[in-house]
Amino acid sequence: MSISTNSINCGDDLTPAENGVNGDAISLDDDGQFDGKNSESITDQQQLKEFREKFAKMEMELKMAKLELENKALEQKLKHQELMVEQKTLKEKGTKIEQEKEKNAILPNLSPSEEMSVLIARIAELNRAKTIEPSVASSAEVFGQDGYDWHHLNNLTIGNTKGRDHCVSDHLKVILERIGEIEKQQQQQSKAAEERFLQSQNNQKKILKKIFSELEKQTRKKALFRKNCWNSFACHKDIEIIGDKSLIVHHKGNLSGSRCSVVAKYPIVLNKYLSDFFYYEISVQKKRTFCVSFGFADKQQTELDGIILCEKGTYTYESDSDIWINGKRNGTNAEYSYGVGDTVGIGVHSATRQMIFTKNGLLLDTADFLFDPSFADGSFYPFVTLFGSGDKIEANFGPNFKFDLETL
Repeated sequence: MSISTNSINCGDDLTPAENGVNGDAISLDDDGQFDGKNSESITDQQQLKEFREKFAKMEMELKMAKLELENKALEQKLKHQELMVEQKTLKEKGTKIEQEKEKNAILPNLSPSEEMSVLIARIAELNRAKTIEPSVASSAEVFGQDGYDWHHLNNLTIGNTKGRDHCVSDHLKVILERIGEIEKQQQQQSKAAEERFLQSQNNQKKILKKIFSELEKQTRKKALFRKNCWNSFACHKDIEIIGDKSLIVHHKGNLSGSRCSVVAKYPIVLNKYLSDFFYYEISVQKKRTFCVSFGFADKQQTELDGIILCEKGTYTYESDSDIWINGKRNGTNAEYSYGVGDTVGIGVHSATRQMIFTKNGLLLDTADFLFDPSFADGSFYPFVTLFGSGDKIEANFGPNFKFDLETL
């Protein structure tokens, strides 16, 4: 059964083509086609409305299908682009690794300090590379707001970042290990240099000590070979100087207990800037009851009419075991006493003012005896004083002493 075109008023909404070609009749069955049997129960307006809704729905489904195909095509295109970028990144990374290998091959030719500077610069470069990350993941989050599925692309980006971080960390670890080795080498070299420096200092000290020792020996020899003798013009009238070398002194007076002194022809000169060492000995040939004394005296004491007393300006060693320092008694020790057949000596170091006293070639324990530091630098004369008539001594101003000065 057919319905004529005049029975449905399509108005201006449908074209003749939508109503039917050339005005032919249109029928719908249960699937949506017009059926002439139901046309009388359905108004023309309701049929037209249903037709429009179904048509719009079909058109929307078609658009969605087309849009989905476009989205899939775009996703495939983006995946392809990402793979191309990843391939390019890997290629660049391989190039950088080769360059790093070339740099590492050059490093052994550098000095430790230069190599350290290069490695520190590389650490800074790696740290910068680690902090400058691609913005693909952030872009994925932005595109995700539009409803697209970028989960796979985001995972790929994260995987690439982790791989790059792992590579950077490995390279950084190698550099840090190399820096540790360089620092260890530098510490060893520094320690070795310090040991060499200390060894050199010790060697220098030994050399200087040896030089000073030799100078000291030469100084002592200088003192030993300084010719001296007793001065016949600076002695008591009862003193007799015997021998062509003027070294023997004899008390020729008739009275026992009368002091008679004589001084040497040449003085010793004390100066704190000189390292001269002055020493001489006397040997007792004759001695009666009274004392014999000898030592050093300043010029003022030598002008007292041939009698030198144990007063200020004198440093004296007496046969009764007394030692006088600048006119003051500094103790008595029975072991210090001497008599006929004994050889005793007295000496002083110009710079240190240290005095020594010897007996029969042995050094006496007189380390605390010093020339008075308050006493001015100046000249001091060796002297000897005899107390008894007939007393006789012989002086030795060097070089062959009974006491070995080399033992000092």
